[in-house]
Amino acid sequence: MKVQALLTLSRRLHEASNLVDVMDHVVTAITAETRYQRAWLTLPIVGSGGVEVIGYALPERTRVDQRMASLDIAKDPWIQFLLSTTEPIVVDDLRELALADQEQVAYFGNRTLIAVPMLRLAERVGAFCVGTFAEEGVLPPKAEELEFVVQVGTLVSVVAGRLRAEGAQRVLEEQVRSAQRLESLGRMAGEIAHDFNNMLVSIVGNTDLVKEMLAGHPAQELILEIEQAATRATGLTRQLLAFSRGQPFERREVHLGAVVDGFLPILRSLVPANVALEISNAAELGAVDGDPGQIEQVLMNLVVNARDALPNGGTIRVATEAIRIDAASLESHATMPLGDYVVLSVADTGVGIPGDIVGRLFEPFFTTKAAGAGTGLGLAVVDSIVRRHDGFVNAHSVEAQGTTFTVYFPVSVRPLEDTAARPSIPEALHEGHEHVLLVDDDEQVRSLLVRVLSGAGYRVSVAEDGQAALELLESLHDVDLVLTDLVMPRLGGRALRDILRERPGAPAVLVMSGYAPGAEERGTFEHVISKPFAPADLLRKLRELLGPSA
Repeated sequence: MKVQALLTLSRRLHEASNLVDVMDHVVTAITAETRYQRAWLTLPIVGSGGVEVIGYALPERTRVDQRMASLDIAKDPWIQFLLSTTEPIVVDDLRELALADQEQVAYFGNRTLIAVPMLRLAERVGAFCVGTFAEEGVLPPKAEELEFVVQVGTLVSVVAGRLRAEGAQRVLEEQVRSAQRLESLGRMAGEIAHDFNNMLVSIVGNTDLVKEMLAGHPAQELILEIEQAATRATGLTRQLLAFSRGQPFERREVHLGAVVDGFLPILRSLVPANVALEISNAAELGAVDGDPGQIEQVLMNLVVNARDALPNGGTIRVATEAIRIDAASLESHATMPLGDYVVLSVADTGVGIPGDIVGRLFEPFFTTKAAGAGTGLGLAVVDSIVRRHDGFVNAHSVEAQGTTFTVYFPVSVRPLEDTAARPSIPEALHEGHEHVLLVDDDEQVRSLLVRVLSGAGYRVSVAEDGQAALELLESLHDVDLVLTDLVMPRLGGRALRDILRERPGAPAVLVMSGYAPGAEERGTFEHVISKPFAPADLLRKLRELLGPSA
């Protein structure tokens, strides 16, 4: 046996960084040590019925790639056998093999074939092949040639296994890095939005006060413009927080059409000028038992996905409708329980998705986008959220025509909450006389809230953080309510609340949170108001906690 040739090839293969380089070295060795000129790897394409060919099978690579990629292994008994056997195969002339697809043999011009199984532990990876084509004629291997080919096949199997393991490790490491980058981006976005919400408290509050002062003044129109801009900024920061932070699931009755309409300004900001955004909301839709913030995230992810499928412009259609799945419709909705559903669909006129990968769209980290253009998490998040709502999501796509994602939310069977029955506090009764301890480290926020509370009749004391508040409470024994920010130096609002809760007769605590409603800290406080808020909202909340003003 050609030991020196195998040793030289082994060293070169272990220096190779990919399978193409491996086969370059292999073909050189096969050509030098045997009468054969062509060698290739036959590897099943993961997630597809096709086969990938790496190496030198035919001079015209395009013919090989196109034909083999479109091959359906399940319908080709010869390829199935080739990829399942654990022993080397020698076929003198494939034209005489009944098991082989003779149309395929004629297309490629196959003649002699030597196939060595590529095994990695108990896993069958593919086949290492050597053979002849067309004018090369039939060339059965000599004993020493067959032995050399089998030994080369063994080397290739070992190296291919190593390369695949290293590739899988790199993919895993990149997935972890992507997840860490996404988590870091989410934290950064959350902190930016939190700080911006603190600024918006001052902007919204002072705008509201000035609007009242300038009632009837020509400048009030300009104040209204500022107020509208602040409202849009408020919505944007809350959507940013809801999108970037992992929020707990907070169920309530949700009207899908209202969610779409309310989220429309954000959606329009996501699409470029050359993309038309069409909205169609059905008039009669049942209520969904769900989390509006997470449903907005589903909508955002689907619209972003549709936008990215329209590099040259086009149309995105967002629609809602009500459907009933009954026995007659089971054929098209076989996996869904019978009942009433509210359906959200997002369709685009974009490039479409190949049929062989549609089934993988909701896999975490799977993406059809170029490297660096997507995390592969967007649709996985959509699927996760929809499942938490006991719903279903389907994808249908036609290449060069577009893609439609259809989300089914079951209609809520709980009675709608009767908000009209809630007692309301008239604006005239928002004033008070109680003593409020205001705790906030932001000077602008403190200045505004002192003005608002004092103007409404409250007595106000001020502390810059939780520690200062505790020290002040040692000398103040008539505080009726502590109004505190959540995040502060030295001692935050959570710790301050916990300490006061252990003290008999301690005042009530109202926490001001710069995070989105429904975020983690909301569920740990009995009383909370989300920043930014209008002065009237704060005064109303105070009276709810303190009771009617005497």
